[in-house]
Amino acid sequence: MANRVFRKLSISDLNLVLQMDTDFRKNFVCEENVRLFLSNPMNWIFACVEENRIIGFAYGYELNRLNNIGNMLYIHEVGVLPEFQRQGIGKQILNNIKSLCKLSGICRFFLFTEKSNQAACALYESVGGEPAHDDDISYFFNN
Repeated sequence: MANRVFRKLSISDLNLVLQMDTDFRKNFVCEENVRLFLSNPMNWIFACVEENRIIGFAYGYELNRLNNIGNMLYIHEVGVLPEFQRQGIGKQILNNIKSLCKLSGICRFFLFTEKSNQAACALYESVGGEPAHDDDISYFFNN
């Protein structure tokens, strides 16, 4: 196994993130948006990097709260390249995010998935995630 580094990415990682368009899926990223995303300290990309290539990631947004218990982090997506799945990379990414949130004063992080995505549910529960409710419904509004 090559040397794997788990870390929060910054603007200096622009080219690394742009490569995700080839490695993960077409039209996943565009340079202008990645540049803006990485320039905002409230945005997070936490990745597992191996041989100058992102093989696993989680990205999301730190959300300000109205009370004083700390911000929350919404994780929009978690992904691991197929050839690296089931090796503990996703679990390590989430555990590292949990530690970084604690150090940063972020009170909790959360994400959404479908009940039918059993692998994702098992991963999130293995890291201490708990389903909020059985009857949650997501609503999306298009402009």
